[in-house]
Amino acid sequence: MLVLKIVGTVCEQLILCNHMIMFLLIVAASALFHSYSAAVIAMFAALFALVASMEQRPGPLVRYKGSLDVLLGRMYRVSTITPDQPANNNVSIATFQGRAVVAYRKAETHFASATAQIIVTSSDNLEDWDIIWTYSTGKDDLREVLLWEFGSRLFMYFASLAPYKKGFSPRGMHWTATSDLKSWSDPVAVGRATEITWDLKVREEAATHIAYKVGYVGNHYAADAVCKVVFEKSIDGENWRPVGNDLVVYEGGVSEVSFAFTPAGDLVAIGRNEDGDHTGFGSQLFFAPRNDLGSWTPLKVSIPYRFDSPRMILMEGEVVLFARYAKEAYNAAPNSFPMVIQRILNLLIYSALPKSAAVYRLNCPDASGKWSQDPIEHIRCFEKCFGDTGFFSLAKFEDAPDKWLVANYASTSCHSHAVWFYGQLFPTAVYVTRCLPTHR
Repeated sequence: MLVLKIVGTVCEQLILCNHMIMFLLIVAASALFHSYSAAVIAMFAALFALVASMEQRPGPLVRYKGSLDVLLGRMYRVSTITPDQPANNNVSIATFQGRAVVAYRKAETHFASATAQIIVTSSDNLEDWDIIWTYSTGKDDLREVLLWEFGSRLFMYFASLAPYKKGFSPRGMHWTATSDLKSWSDPVAVGRATEITWDLKVREEAATHIAYKVGYVGNHYAADAVCKVVFEKSIDGENWRPVGNDLVVYEGGVSEVSFAFTPAGDLVAIGRNEDGDHTGFGSQLFFAPRNDLGSWTPLKVSIPYRFDSPRMILMEGEVVLFARYAKEAYNAAPNSFPMVIQRILNLLIYSALPKSAAVYRLNCPDASGKWSQDPIEHIRCFEKCFGDTGFFSLAKFEDAPDKWLVANYASTSCHSHAVWFYGQLFPTAVYVTRCLPTHR
């Protein structure tokens, strides 16, 4: 939208300037064009603004009080340091043939760029990483990588987008695969023209491995945005068909959907409701019974908080959610405003607030699909994950199925109360840490 593009450009230039010099120039201009008293007032105003930014309010989400704990080890840096492409983000991780494999996007900033690359790297000790595959087109932005093993092959999905810095224009998904981490197949188009595949799970059913994937199709971020959530399955990893009678399981403002199967075999899912719809703004939860996995029932009213870039996983018999952490409710704009104005205001306010990364527990619904009053409970935050962060991927250790690897990316040059938009313009790095879920 034009308004967002103009505001984004102005904010970007303000953030990229030398802030200390700008502050001194403002103080000097106050003294020169007004009075010394005005300069002193400007300095005191800056001091109080600095002190005000130090306050930390308690988070609004309910704290989890059960026996589950999620223990995290030290962070290992995966991404390379490249001065002309300091942004390393949109990460995915898998274990394959005894090695950890990580794929991530490398570009100038978080925003779309024709110079974006996909880097695939592997390690057998998490300390030393070897780049095993790179890919770029020179005309597409590349992101939303998704690694997953099926049969004897390691697949990787990724999205191609138009390289418009102030827009989001998908050009479809592609996949490549390898059986030895050395030779990768040529990328092949998959899915629909504007589709973004977000999550994929493989499970065994009647001695057969079935892959399930969820994505969304539509005009995300448009003034009249409508997205369709699509849910499919495959028995070969290449050809897909709808899980239920209908391909589309939800239509509205939802994107970035992750799902998990409960111990009972039911399906639960969460989706970012950024564009908003008749249920509100924030996040939407879904439930589908095990005997009808293609029929998703949403909440009547969206949760007002966003859990961006969600990754939902079953750990120790609990459905655990890894996602971005934001204290403030997303539905800041009055619902009496036109929908397009609500979208603009909500996104601007949200982008101008700090973000972190966290682990949550899903308080799953009962067999009828009824959710509790507090369906998402906060377990813990990740250490030193600020600015642009909170894009998770998880993989099990092949020789220790109770242990996990977690990949994430985070800003490297800002502190805990830097706003999200600031972090998106500066360097980010990809990290991997060991994760041990346990019941105490």
